[in-house]
Amino acid sequence: MKATIDFDDALYRRLKIEAARRGRTVRDLVADGVRLVLDAPATTGAGTVTESPDAWRPPWFGALARYGRAVDEHAMSAVRESIALGRSRDRTR
Repeated sequence: MKATIDFDDALYRRLKIEAARRGRTVRDLVADGVRLVLDAPATTGAGTVTESPDAWRPPWFGALARYGRAVDEHAMSAVRESIALGRSRDRTR
């Protein structure tokens, strides 16, 4: 897959120099950097490891997403109806 990334001129010059110094392409160096970030544990701004981004969510939170996906109109009345319908279905099972 191709992507366009805008770098400021100074950063791109540093990137090209580092790629040449390592005998690699800019593409390879950027891909390695992205992998490094994605494979590293999540950290806060202070550098401490945090839990997953969804760790704060209570167990029932996923049910709300299910009810929200069940409606085409995202007005609160439609979501409330979806929740009521889902709860009545859950009780009959």
